[in-house]
Amino acid sequence: MIINRILNLIESIVILTLLTCILCEQQQQQQSSNQLFHILTSLKPFRSQICQFKFENCIQDSSYADQLDTDCNIYSRLRDCFRSLLDESQCLSSQLKHQYKKAKQNEYEACGVTSSYQSAHSSCFVHKFRLKEKKPNESTSSQSKEYECLCIGSQNLGTRKPIIKLKVVTVPSLHRLFVLSDNFIQILDSDNLQPIPNIKIKNVLTFCIANRSSQEAHIDICVSIRKNKVQIYRLDKTNIITSINEISIQDSFISISMDDHGIMACTENEYFSYNPPTSADRRSIGSFNSIFELNDPNISTCFTNISPGQYLLNGPHVGVTTSLEGTSQRAPLMFTSPPLNFIYSHPYLIVLVKDYIQIYSYLDDKLKQEILKQCRTLTNMQQENLKTVILTDKDNIYLLEPLGLEEQIDQLLNQYRLQEALTLAESNCSLVEQRRTNPLVLLTKKRIAFIEFGAMNVVRAVNLFVEIHIDFHEIISQIPNFLPLDSSWPAIDENLQNQYTQWLNACCDYMTKKSVDFSRHPDYYPALLKAYILIKSHETVNEFIETNSLHIPVDYTNILIDAKFYHAAALLSSAHQKHEQAINIWKKLISNEYSNDETFPGIWIIAKYIIERNFDRSLEFSTAEWLLERHEEDLAIKIFTSKYKNESNNDPFSSDRVINILKKHSTALVAYLEYAVFKLKLESDQIHTMLVNIYLDQILSKSDDDNEQIRSKLQAFIITSNSYRIQTVLNRVNQTNRLRREVALLNGKMNNFDQAFRILIDELEDFEYAENYCITLSQGKSSEDRKIVAHILFKVLLNSLKKNSDKTTQVLLHILCNNEIEFDFIEVLQQLPSHWSLASLSQILLRALRTYSYTQRSTKIESALVRVQNERLHTKLSQLKSLNTLVNEHRQCKHCLQHFYETSCVVYQDGSQGHVHCAKKYNQKQ
Repeated sequence: MIINRILNLIESIVILTLLTCILCEQQQQQQSSNQLFHILTSLKPFRSQICQFKFENCIQDSSYADQLDTDCNIYSRLRDCFRSLLDESQCLSSQLKHQYKKAKQNEYEACGVTSSYQSAHSSCFVHKFRLKEKKPNESTSSQSKEYECLCIGSQNLGTRKPIIKLKVVTVPSLHRLFVLSDNFIQILDSDNLQPIPNIKIKNVLTFCIANRSSQEAHIDICVSIRKNKVQIYRLDKTNIITSINEISIQDSFISISMDDHGIMACTENEYFSYNPPTSADRRSIGSFNSIFELNDPNISTCFTNISPGQYLLNGPHVGVTTSLEGTSQRAPLMFTSPPLNFIYSHPYLIVLVKDYIQIYSYLDDKLKQEILKQCRTLTNMQQENLKTVILTDKDNIYLLEPLGLEEQIDQLLNQYRLQEALTLAESNCSLVEQRRTNPLVLLTKKRIAFIEFGAMNVVRAVNLFVEIHIDFHEIISQIPNFLPLDSSWPAIDENLQNQYTQWLNACCDYMTKKSVDFSRHPDYYPALLKAYILIKSHETVNEFIETNSLHIPVDYTNILIDAKFYHAAALLSSAHQKHEQAINIWKKLISNEYSNDETFPGIWIIAKYIIERNFDRSLEFSTAEWLLERHEEDLAIKIFTSKYKNESNNDPFSSDRVINILKKHSTALVAYLEYAVFKLKLESDQIHTMLVNIYLDQILSKSDDDNEQIRSKLQAFIITSNSYRIQTVLNRVNQTNRLRREVALLNGKMNNFDQAFRILIDELEDFEYAENYCITLSQGKSSEDRKIVAHILFKVLLNSLKKNSDKTTQVLLHILCNNEIEFDFIEVLQQLPSHWSLASLSQILLRALRTYSYTQRSTKIESALVRVQNERLHTKLSQLKSLNTLVNEHRQCKHCLQHFYETSCVVYQDGSQGHVHCAKKYNQKQ
């Protein structure tokens, strides 16, 4: 229902008018007696829903009852309770007359009116009533209210004609009641109904009180008088009334209204407006302008104020909205029935048609409701920002209070009339800019957004979310099973999966757009994560966690595990330094305790994770052992080698502990030993000897054709390593004839170069290897040591000339010409065979000459450089000695500040001086 028919005023004031009566003839005595009896027995306190006034109003025809202006702010409406009453001219029995008078007196006393029936019979009265809500009792329904009527004041107006119009005005320091009766206006104090003396406006047909947008300390009254004039008066707080304007008109007005913008009035068939000039003086210029004329006598002229300067005029089956200039900015409102009268109660137009009320929406011009059949009059009452419409039928007065905008919006939203609800809310804002901040508009948009969200119109919902800047917490609260955030998603039916997907996608899109504002909330990223679990792929969830893991509590790993995002759960645990938890999740993935996660990169991620981080070393070591058990020897070795620190017994990664574990894994053991020897440079005889023995085992287990690579590694290790047990290895190598080269290298390792070269040259005849071995032995040694090794090789080659003269000769000549081998050529030339020709020795002699010349030149250059350096030092010393330092009895020591009495002193770089003994003490302290 748009109109609520329950009177909810706690206390309201009702002003009633009581008129003198002229009784009719006795020809309707029987009917009137029944009505009189009805009056005597039906006078009751006011009831909820229908406020019924029973009073004496001796007017023969109720259609001429006093009429109230549509803008009158009174609290009730005087109505006839019956169509006609007994005429006193009728011949009644004295007993019936007495009974009649007594009934009337009892009626007044029941209503709280102290005036007697006889006094009411002589003049017109204004009575002031208070409607007071009665306390509910046990028999009263909790939803109904009862009111009692109490007369709190009465005033005799001194007129015998009906009151045509009442107007209550309340402005600062001015509480006034304007009464139009017998063609003149009287002004009373609305608080105590006392007349304001010496203020009367005569010859008045109708009047209105100016509707001011601001409360001022005066009242402007616009009256239409019989002399075809409109006069404007001003009543100030000193009760002085002043005429401020007078405008001539062609015909008297039957209705008039005035506000800040001007005056709207009408005759019986034409509408007029007065738009005052820009000058503040209304008397300057200006007149009423005709808006339009009605040619149909069946159409009554009536109008109502829509907004300041805007009016709705009754036309031929249409309502025309117009300004005071006669222009209209909207289409006419089409009526289904010809209106008799109407009033505007934002945003509805309440129209009185024949016998009932129609209610139109002014927003879409549609008929919304029909109520109260056999209605005769209506007027508008406003008190304390509450707009109440007063309706009357032949017997009752109804106070109809419109529902609040919130309740109307509720009804529209419940009926899924979303755009109408939003239009209704926006109509409460006079300016378009206010709609962005108006609480009711924002609330309506929020509710519409949630309705659209629930109806799966997610695009429309998200647009509204963005427009009103709604908090994401309100959105996620609308999604079933989303809250609490730290709970897992339940099993979702396939029929609902699409619905959840749309909801969560819309929610995530909105949260992402507003990330700048929302990211400050601690549960922003957890909310996104929980939404991503249902709608995003495993890869997206993993990327999200890697980027925002610090904003997501570690407890969410359980949610991820329940949703089978195992790798994502491990990443989240890792980000919160829960290393053991992360590794255990990966282990369960590898051991198939968890179902397959396509985003899990593989077992290598565990080794990489341990290598790149430093945490509990026992956990790292146990994980490496687990990898060995999974036959991932390469990954385990990477962990063992990268985590090595020292040889402490407390360190789980010490070489001894690792070697003990790796003994069952030969390949891994070799890799670790090579890393320990060549990378870590561990000089442990146990490790070096173990590595040599492993090489020997591998060589001896294979044929000679398959072990060349291993032998090369062994030979290089024998040459470079200084930590293995040479004699132990030599004893093992001598047990076979397959490793004579290794025997030679081991002899060379023991500085038995002669034996080493004999094996290489005489037994193996491997001249090239012997030459390279000589070069290798010469590396890192002094010139004399290099010459010793070279001459040993030279002598062995000379001794082998007898076995293979030509080949050995070529080798000798090649070695003597090799610049990497250093010889004492004087000794070499003396030992060369005498039968060798000079041509064959030419290259040797040329090298010997170049070597001697180079040595001589180097010696001279070195001697010259030393001499120059000595000369520079001598020059500097001479300069220091030539400097004079003046010391006398006036100079003071830098340290003790005493005078000098000896010839020696210490001179500092800054030129200051000091005693020798003081300088020694100072230097000792330093």
